[in-house]
Amino acid sequence: MVAFFTEVWVEHNPFSGYRIAQVRVVFELPDRVISEVFSNDITPPKHMAYVEWFGPLSARPDTKHGMYRVSRLIENGHRAASVIALKSIVRSVHLIPQFGPVKPQEWNSFTVLDVCNKFYVNPFADVDSFLTFA
Repeated sequence: MVAFFTEVWVEHNPFSGYRIAQVRVVFELPDRVISEVFSNDITPPKHMAYVEWFGPLSARPDTKHGMYRVSRLIENGHRAASVIALKSIVRSVHLIPQFGPVKPQEWNSFTVLDVCNKFYVNPFADVDSFLTFA
């Protein structure tokens, strides 16, 4: 699943104020771990998600189809990733893989998020139909 996360952006577009990340796993922190990892004055969220980040969307939509471009965020040769509170996930988003005139044969609906690094974000989806977590 790919999801939106709240963040302030300077540029104005339909996705302004959000970051995009792929949710890799959702998990619950056991109570014994919470006390070992966090200080007593912090109340951490019990449910967390491990996510891999995408970079900022292109400043303007593509003139041919009106979709914004986004790529995987790579740091030191690896996908940028974080563990975040599950409640910070706002909704899902539609990503369309970016490729040339022919789709690579190894790409399918199960592998495309792992083998493709450049996508278009579908701004035409009905945002009210997205699954909302928060």
